[in-house]
Amino acid sequence: MTSLLKFGSQGDKKRGLLVLFILHSLSRQPRSGYDLRKEIEEKTRGMWVPSKGTLYPVLHRLEEEHLIAVSDTGKRSRIVFCLAPKGEETLLTFRERSRESHRKMALYKNLILDIFRGEQITLKGLLFEIKTTVEELPPGMEEQAVPILETCLNDLKRIP
Repeated sequence: MTSLLKFGSQGDKKRGLLVLFILHSLSRQPRSGYDLRKEIEEKTRGMWVPSKGTLYPVLHRLEEEHLIAVSDTGKRSRIVFCLAPKGEETLLTFRERSRESHRKMALYKNLILDIFRGEQITLKGLLFEIKTTVEELPPGMEEQAVPILETCLNDLKRIP
């Protein structure tokens, strides 16, 4: 059984969304576990904040796997983590294979919309579908999509 919220291609170790976010966040700057929790809280507008019992074991596992490293011990023994070279490689691999991740997130979004909105089609839902479809186009096929999207845009501009 595969999970919609696990990412990685065949042969790769599947990683959860929390792990990918930690790697992504640490790629921008070193952070403590507290800083990571606050960042997630801000980005999700408080809708999801991983518990300490969830976050810290993940951080320690990533450190054991040499994906992250301790860069500093700050005030009150606050441990600050940074992205290790192996973590940079892992994050780059996931970003290069983002097409699969986008497809999974589109499926997840469709499931959520089906549960909470039924068959109702929303403007934002359609825009998301268009974006996902464009991102999944085979290389070299983008040119064929441009006139279709231009027609759509021109039609939309005619709405009073």
